[in-house]
Amino acid sequence: MAIQQESAMSAEAMTVMCYSPDPARLEAIAARYRPMYQEASPFPHVAIDGLFPDEILRRVVAEIPPSNHPSWTVYGSGNPHANEGDGAKRSISQEPRLGPTTRNFLLQLNSATFIDFIQLLTGVTGLVGDPTYRGGGIHRTGRNGSLLAHSDADRHPMGDPFNQSINIIIFLNEGWQDAYRGALELWSRDGKQCERRITPIFNRTVIFESSADTYHGYPQPLECPADRYRDSLAMYYYEINRTASEHYAGHVDAVYWLNTPPPTANGEPSA
Repeated sequence: MAIQQESAMSAEAMTVMCYSPDPARLEAIAARYRPMYQEASPFPHVAIDGLFPDEILRRVVAEIPPSNHPSWTVYGSGNPHANEGDGAKRSISQEPRLGPTTRNFLLQLNSATFIDFIQLLTGVTGLVGDPTYRGGGIHRTGRNGSLLAHSDADRHPMGDPFNQSINIIIFLNEGWQDAYRGALELWSRDGKQCERRITPIFNRTVIFESSADTYHGYPQPLECPADRYRDSLAMYYYEINRTASEHYAGHVDAVYWLNTPPPTANGEPSA
């Protein structure tokens, strides 16, 4: 669906590709994948191919600026001794720096319709989004870049009582090859080994629990061509005053990084 949006700055018409989630379709997908999510190891997660319209994601890709653009914030791999240069992990979270289709898409991921889908899929109720997309938005890593396995800190700008609960990553990489590396690795809750690897191919969406011991990352340096990047969209959902559990003891103040040898485990999502 496309709409004509009038630009107040230039008075020129702009075509915006809009994503409008279908509640009935999302409900059916949630019902199908919920058992997989709940039974997954090493922690609740699911990988779903084709969840979103290809044309929407291609428009998002077209809006991603070059890696040397000032809109990017560079984060790196989490290893303070790494020197990744242009390949270092970076992101754009600030809404004004995102393209119009990307902004519309992220707004829909924060909508009641889509949050209902996340709740039906995961069984977690009372979820809220973050309209600032703090730490989310567009993520990019290039050749020689990596991201150490880690568990996330709470990101919500208002802090307590918003406790991070569910992560969603949408991969944007058409023609991605296994030889490029960059698979999302899900590690055991004790942080000792990789138990699942998910190739970051185009329109593959990974949804997973965020707790103190849900370690994830892609610690092996990318071997993609110099002109290729591992691109993705990320969004985080929060519980208010999240109940303590075996895997969540309360507010997480800092990212916890693992620094262990690269794993050899492999795996792909179910069709």
